[in-house]
Amino acid sequence: MNRFPLAGKTAVVTGGAGGIGFAIASRFAHEGASVVLAGRTQSKLHAALSQLQEIKPWTPPQPQAHSTHCLDVRTPRGWASLVEAHKKIDILVNCAGETQHSLLLRLGEEEVDNLLASNLRSAILGCKTVGKQMTARHSGGSIINVSSLLAYRAAAGTAVYAAAKAGQLGLTTALSQEFARSSIRVNAIVPGYIETDMTQDLANKTDLMKRIPLGRFGKASEVADAAAFLAKNDYANNCILNLDGGLSAV
Repeated sequence: MNRFPLAGKTAVVTGGAGGIGFAIASRFAHEGASVVLAGRTQSKLHAALSQLQEIKPWTPPQPQAHSTHCLDVRTPRGWASLVEAHKKIDILVNCAGETQHSLLLRLGEEEVDNLLASNLRSAILGCKTVGKQMTARHSGGSIINVSSLLAYRAAAGTAVYAAAKAGQLGLTTALSQEFARSSIRVNAIVPGYIETDMTQDLANKTDLMKRIPLGRFGKASEVADAAAFLAKNDYANNCILNLDGGLSAV
């Protein structure tokens, strides 16, 4: 059994300083990958990198070199700077995004544009830019888009966010066909309610838990388990993995 299945691989995780993103990055590091934490706030990235560097798995067969890359994932220039700095990206996790807590009629045009750019345009640009690099290297790759249960079951006050996350699933399905000829696999994770800073102070948290068949919110580490599976399984392509405790079934 290979104890370090991701040894020698470089994984980029956008939103890597956040709860789910950092959990995925940590899991990849435990399995031997060199991880690039990508995001917009350098101070948060550096703090996350310090924690990541404290992970000391048993010596993997190839040395690890974790790092950060500060960029705006909403812009082509940001992604261009990433592939210029990192010539060999084997795994891309699109986990960056911004939430919405406002009715559509109360959103300004700029707010709508920002939500779409943060949650959908960023993933499209990432897949395009990193996918091009992967294709040129002729060594395959894995792209994982982190969507949301709201893509299926949107609620009032989440219209634009839900539309963007649903768009990520369409993007995943289309690219799983377009990129397959280059042995690049494209998959998606659809988390439900996960214990992170974003869900810690939900006013209706107790009521939400009662609706979930398993009776609890998920853990970021459980989402990371799914990401690790998708990164390693060479036959996983166009997998849409629900992690919602059964909420999508009720």
